[in-house]
Amino acid sequence: MADGFRLLDAYGVPIKINRSALSEERAVPAITGIRHQFDDAIAPGLQPARLARTLRDAALGEMHDFLTLAEEIEEREPHYRYVLETRKNAVTSLNAQVDPASEDGRDIEIADFLRNNVVETPAFQTLPDMLTDGLSKGYSNVETVWETGSLWLPKRYIWRDPRLFQFDRETRKEFRLRVQGESDGVPLEPLKYIVHVPLLKMGLPGRNGLARVAAWSFMLKSFSMRDWAQFLEIYGMPLRLGKYGPGASADDKAVLLAAVRQLGRDAAAIVPQGMTIDFVEAKGFSDKPFESNVRFIDEQMSKLVIGKPGDGTGASKAGEEVLDKVRVDIKKSDARDLALTLMDQLIRPIVDLNFGPQKAYPKLHFPIAERKDLQVWSNALAQLVDRGLEVEQSQIYDVLGIKEPATKTAGGKPVKLLRTPQADASGSDQVPGKRRPPPQVPVEKASAYRIDPRVCASCGPARLAADDPEAEPDEVDELVAEALDGWQPDLSPIVAAIRTAADEASSYEEFQAALDRLGADLPVQRLARRLGIGSMIGRGRGDAGLE
Repeated sequence: MADGFRLLDAYGVPIKINRSALSEERAVPAITGIRHQFDDAIAPGLQPARLARTLRDAALGEMHDFLTLAEEIEEREPHYRYVLETRKNAVTSLNAQVDPASEDGRDIEIADFLRNNVVETPAFQTLPDMLTDGLSKGYSNVETVWETGSLWLPKRYIWRDPRLFQFDRETRKEFRLRVQGESDGVPLEPLKYIVHVPLLKMGLPGRNGLARVAAWSFMLKSFSMRDWAQFLEIYGMPLRLGKYGPGASADDKAVLLAAVRQLGRDAAAIVPQGMTIDFVEAKGFSDKPFESNVRFIDEQMSKLVIGKPGDGTGASKAGEEVLDKVRVDIKKSDARDLALTLMDQLIRPIVDLNFGPQKAYPKLHFPIAERKDLQVWSNALAQLVDRGLEVEQSQIYDVLGIKEPATKTAGGKPVKLLRTPQADASGSDQVPGKRRPPPQVPVEKASAYRIDPRVCASCGPARLAADDPEAEPDEVDELVAEALDGWQPDLSPIVAAIRTAADEASSYEEFQAALDRLGADLPVQRLARRLGIGSMIGRGRGDAGLE
């Protein structure tokens, strides 16, 4: 532990550290200590009045019944459990990353210390799963067991049932440990607990959890499911209608009723003589109202938890197989809340205990890769690089999600890298950082790139062959050469007339008007004659099938 400083809390108040308390478990349920009534049940037979009372008590700080109900909803409601786990996994599946506060050597040393001794330890890997339990219940409490020696480091993280904690009666925002005989609980020991309160809405933490909204949907869906089950139990069975005479006694009626009921279970019954049982076929009944209501409630739960209806999957576009199951802005918000909790209640205290207070602290975050169409992106990047844009290779590796290649293994052996055959043959890529030069285009074929064969696959190769200086000239080549040699005498009168109009005009509008007047009087006869002759000869050769 760093000496010569006082550890302060978020409000600047000095913290008194109890070394022995930090190294042992404290929030352990016991008969004479913390209240541990974990066998209560709220969900069976839940009615609107009971649910309203439970939510009202939770808003007043009495969270026990609500937390019990929140856990039962996860156990009893499959769709809510699925979408809630989907939202949790969207964040817990991200890899935590530690960035140094600056490029200073000391800051890099602190970041490496956190990365090697905290973030990449097996104990830390499950910590986000424990903290995201607060999405449903409104908050999550994790007890930290420290190892206090030459270094102060967390050794274990233990999820604690939220019913072991309560809020203070004055503000209903301060968490306290629930202890029998202490109506207001006891304050939490400094550095002992990580308390995660996701910023789902403004207000009291007790009114924060997703289960508070999902409880109403759970209750209404349970009504539909119960009615649906009762409907399916008798669906398709004919109505058994018993008939008795006017002089039947109460005993006779009871016997008939028992016989009708027995027919529904055993398909066998007896009745006294004179009584009859008719079977009336059921028509016009459907289970669609139950199914549609259940589907509607499931869609509302999905919107609540993952931000979209259904189960979070959908059709894809542009080569993407499955869209993000959780709306991206919700995932980013959850990752931000989790990172802020860990920074404030874990990372900063560890740095203070081992290195002393810092002007700037390393940043812990959960980076979310942006979804890209790699084919479109790589094509655009290749064109920009060909035009001179300089891009760091490390950025390309980050986008692709692959590691930068190493030159040698840990044992000193050379690493075998995938290369193009041209690179292996030339050996130009053997020098690190050296980019293979683009293929050289012969000067004599430069004119062929006026019609790029990559753009025009049909005529590009033919034009390349036509521009080959080694090829023998044919009659078409001679015809083209003759037309090009005589263009100046044909165009000179036309150019002179246009230049005269431009010299006499004082504005663009006057010049445009002069061109309109001049259009019919331009001396184009010689040019038209030459073009007509050339076109006629070329058309004739084409019709004759000559190349």
